Amino acid sequence: MNTYKHLPFTNMKENKVPKTHQELRDNFNDHLSDLILAANQYDAGNRRRIKIASPILRTLFYKQRYGEIMIKILPPEVSIDFESFASSVSIADNSILYGGPVRTGQIPDSNFKNPKKIYLPLFNKEAIHWIDFEDWWQGRILYVNGESFKRWELVKYMANQDGGAHEDLSLGEKYSKLKHNLFSIEDANGGHYKELNLALLRQVVHETLLSFNKMNLLPEPYTFSEYDVNFSTNNATFSISQMNLSEGENQTFKYY
Repeated sequence: MNTYKHLPFTNMKENKVPKTHQELRDNFNDHLSDLILAANQYDAGNRRRIKIASPILRTLFYKQRYGEIMIKILPPEVSIDFESFASSVSIADNSILYGGPVRTGQIPDSNFKNPKKIYLPLFNKEAIHWIDFEDWWQGRILYVNGESFKRWELVKYMANQDGGAHEDLSLGEKYSKLKHNLFSIEDANGGHYKELNLALLRQVVHETLLSFNKMNLLPEPYTFSEYDVNFSTNNATFSISQMNLSEGENQTFKYY
């Protein structure tokens, strides 16, 4: 016999107590530490763990109906430079294809016979430019077949639909194409490179941490390798695959 009784519904609003400056600062530091943890997990070979970064990025940057983004409600002693966000994306005005700030990689399987072909983030220091936060957050990180992804779109899809903070029974069509390799290049055997969504999110985390590091706001060091990723197998091989095809000879690039 079920003895559980529903509690009576009440529409009374609970009084709220404002957070202290220290509480806001502590929570901000926790978010940055968790981003570093997610990045380290990805780099160690646990690449799907980068998805835990999506709700953190959403909290920091994504404007929702019920409140302001976190970086705009921090106490005055936390100085956010809204003109200094790290962009690794440059797209020509007449671009017809931009494959994202990624490279291709091959990760050996357990028998080192059938490598898995995947995308990896492009940690290229020379590609970094500093731009306004709104331009960065609204900026395109992928443009394929007339469809594009902005940073906020990638974060929203992965946090709200694909298990970052919430699990939907279905995915938006555009994100489904991204996740299921329809925006990915083919290899010589007709297969597609995989994990483009994970590599792009890792790159957004990379840019975010570079931005806050420049502002001297990281609570702990963020380390990465420009030419390799410290996978647990330590046997990944890479080839540069950042694609940027455009029409015409004269090209003007914009940073996003």
